[in-house]
Amino acid sequence: MKRIVQLLIVVIVLVGIQSVSHASWLESSLYERDDGGYFTLEDETGRVITYTARILDIGDSYIAADNQRYEVVDIQGDTIKVEAREKITLPDLSQLTAAAKPSIWERLFGAAGTTQKNDDEGREWNTIGIYHTHNAESYVPTSGVDSETEGDIMQVGKALADALNKLGYNAVWSDNSHLPHDGEAYTRSRRTAIELMKHKPGTLIDVHRDATPPEVYETEIDGQPTTKVRIVVGRQNENRDMTLEYAKRIKAVADEKYPGIIEGIFDARGNYNQDLGPRMILLEFGAHTNPLELAEQAAQFFAEIIPAAAGLSSEQAAEQEAKQTSPTALRSILWILGIAALVVVGYLVINKEGLGSITSFFRREFAGEQPSDDQEDE
Repeated sequence: MKRIVQLLIVVIVLVGIQSVSHASWLESSLYERDDGGYFTLEDETGRVITYTARILDIGDSYIAADNQRYEVVDIQGDTIKVEAREKITLPDLSQLTAAAKPSIWERLFGAAGTTQKNDDEGREWNTIGIYHTHNAESYVPTSGVDSETEGDIMQVGKALADALNKLGYNAVWSDNSHLPHDGEAYTRSRRTAIELMKHKPGTLIDVHRDATPPEVYETEIDGQPTTKVRIVVGRQNENRDMTLEYAKRIKAVADEKYPGIIEGIFDARGNYNQDLGPRMILLEFGAHTNPLELAEQAAQFFAEIIPAAAGLSSEQAAEQEAKQTSPTALRSILWILGIAALVVVGYLVINKEGLGSITSFFRREFAGEQPSDDQEDE
């Protein structure tokens, strides 16, 4: 009897350990609320910083539109308490631009073609991959539901791909389904991300939408009603530092091109398959309470932002670069020849020699003639 009791205790302990392990895994796999609710981020004074359906942990950070970084210090039900830490400095756009431009030798000798690759990473300079972990996400004002088998979010990804292709980039868009919207979704979408990486993209984008009140993402850019976009970086991945730096580059370019389009950057719990590479990024185009067409408009704007942040080069950009640099290259060559001619003339004037001496010099050097005795005496 004693042996049976001991055996039962062992079984109960093992079952308990397995249940706790499963619950921990499930919690770490669900990054967003699925009950239709959202969290309110408040600072120490009670001021609302933003809203999100993303599940956060203490220590997670949020970089607001004004570049103020807030850190999560307490979670009280649907209210997340944050404290202001510091103003972050975004990357210098002039350095980003210079890094993306071909060198003078590449301009002169045509080495900056669209098939050029970065030897360090083996990535194509004009390829961008796009996919959707949560294919079911939809926009209620458009579809009447917030989730369906093939959600509206797919059209946002397609709009982004089409806009990129029109600009001369090679957008590879995947419509692979990763349903259902559960804790395994990112495991399933990981296979799609790996497939897209075979194209050696310069960046890979997981397109989502958030779940907040509509005013969080509503905005107007250049007179066009559109949604804002939120960037999400996963803290639990080996590329976190590089991915966060990439997110800051995206915001720097966006702030320059279309001020106000970035809602903010979450540096939060999760992996989001970003361990696969330093330019794997998650973008949220609006919320379920915004119309689809506004999210599609945001995708149009972002087609100009992402390539600049990733340092990619389109076919059209390369052609334009060639048109702009050809006259410059010609002028450079003429300047070099002009300076060389002035040096030669100056030499002759100083030495009181004429054109005949130059002719004699080249005859001797290239025809192998020996100088005469008189010339040697000179």
